Amino acid sequence: MSSVTQNPDGSFQWNCSIDRDYHRRSGWQGLWGILGLCVFVFIIFFIVSRGTIAQNDLWIPLLVIGVILLVALPLLFLWNSAPDPHEQYVMTEYYVKSGYGKSSIYSEFKKTQELVIAQKYIEVTGPDSSNRIYVPEEDMDFVWNFIVKRMPDKVKIRYNKGS
Repeated sequence: MSSVTQNPDGSFQWNCSIDRDYHRRSGWQGLWGILGLCVFVFIIFFIVSRGTIAQNDLWIPLLVIGVILLVALPLLFLWNSAPDPHEQYVMTEYYVKSGYGKSSIYSEFKKTQELVIAQKYIEVTGPDSSNRIYVPEEDMDFVWNFIVKRMPDKVKIRYNKGS
């Protein structure tokens, strides 16, 4: 875990451990997505074959599903077995970003509808996404004040003392 530091461009950056159960729940969403993709492959196969399936043609969707599972299941296992899941955060005047690379989630302050503060995290909810931002305990007041000052007046702010 590292404390919040300011970058040369004026943005702030930190890494923080996240809740393991919260981390694992997102892995389950990935598993359901994989299963949905497998069902989709079978449905497309049945539509293309017009319902007349010879047993020797069944290898086509099974091969596609096998490749999907061969790639996805080890990734889900690694996701679920992470000993210390953590996330990287970047905060600017306009947004807060969590994650790495293409899997990053950006929460623009001007689009925020609800803000929840808990003991270990701040949750920023917009019209199309929710972003849970874990913050080192010693920096929680700074990050919270930075975010609140940039929120529109209409934002609903809740305090979650249980988490």
